[in-house]
Amino acid sequence: MSTRDRKLSLSDAAVGTIMTKEVKTAEASVFLSDCVRVMKKANIGSIVVVENDKPVGIFTERDLISRMATGVESLGLPMALVMTKPLQTISPSSTIWDAITLMGRLNIRRLPVVDNGKLIGIVTERDVLHLILSQQSLLLESVSESLPSATRDQVKAMVGRFEWKGNLKGE
Repeated sequence: MSTRDRKLSLSDAAVGTIMTKEVKTAEASVFLSDCVRVMKKANIGSIVVVENDKPVGIFTERDLISRMATGVESLGLPMALVMTKPLQTISPSSTIWDAITLMGRLNIRRLPVVDNGKLIGIVTERDVLHLILSQQSLLLESVSESLPSATRDQVKAMVGRFEWKGNLKGE
């Protein structure tokens, strides 16, 4: 059964159900310029930095902008000096709501998913958005708690007019 066919709740569905399993990584000794090329070629917004196969940091598009503001000399630095650390992670059994809350509190867009110290995936704002858009009931759940009942009914009527045409991982 695909994710779309199942009715999920943000407060009980696990991060592991929506995470991206293929994560680009780089050793801490690799130069930033090499990682930027990998990010461009793979069309991704981050690379998880590892040491001895253990995730220790992350480098994102935001980090790149900050580094470029200080000059292109940063491109010759190893990832160990430019990565964001300590690395914030989440377990695959944590709820999607836990991930949303953590990302919001820390003002980050990506959370590496780690199980027993091993990197097994990454969950991003985009993964969460795709899930919410694919399941209109989640969109209603997300906003209806703060709305008066009359407005809630209006939102339900509006959402019924739209249908998500995108694909989720595994479909």
